[in-house]
Amino acid sequence: MVTTAGTDSGRARIPNLTQRDPVTKQVVALTCTNEEKSEMFHKAFFPPSSATAAPPPHAEYPIAAWQFTNFSDAQIDRAINRINPAKATRPDSIPNVMIKECKVLLLSYLGPLFRATVTLQHYPPEWAHTETLVLRKPGKTDYSSPSSWRPIVLSDGLAHLLNSCVAEEITTMCEQCSILPPHHFGG
Repeated sequence: MVTTAGTDSGRARIPNLTQRDPVTKQVVALTCTNEEKSEMFHKAFFPPSSATAAPPPHAEYPIAAWQFTNFSDAQIDRAINRINPAKATRPDSIPNVMIKECKVLLLSYLGPLFRATVTLQHYPPEWAHTETLVLRKPGKTDYSSPSSWRPIVLSDGLAHLLNSCVAEEITTMCEQCSILPPHHFGG
């Protein structure tokens, strides 16, 4: 892949990336610096979102289908049981394996912490921070294209656990209140 010694630390790991015209297949852009590579990956992995229209000024919303109840220790316990101990978290976060192995000890602390997060309507900013790693897709012959790489997002372990509790609550209530059509699958 790389035939010469790199002049920066990133060059030895990620080769120069090329962007090709979809019709002619001619190279239209070549990246050499880490900043340029990062920008090209960002454009490939996170395309611009479509413009969303603002709600009408006097929109009327339906009555809430259910009243949200704060998380129980049983919900948090189920969320801990669902996490994969082998999945990575951010380096400055509690690893999933630690959360899973210390569940009995942590549960008495996580319950009040998660309930306070909801009650105070405060989501710690550190929990929203993620890190994205770029890994090669196996079996590709040319790694100069951003499409030959895949993003891996590392998030905070506690944030992932809280988000799992929220997802379980929403899914359960949508099913109980028959909000989704009976044959609705996926997103």
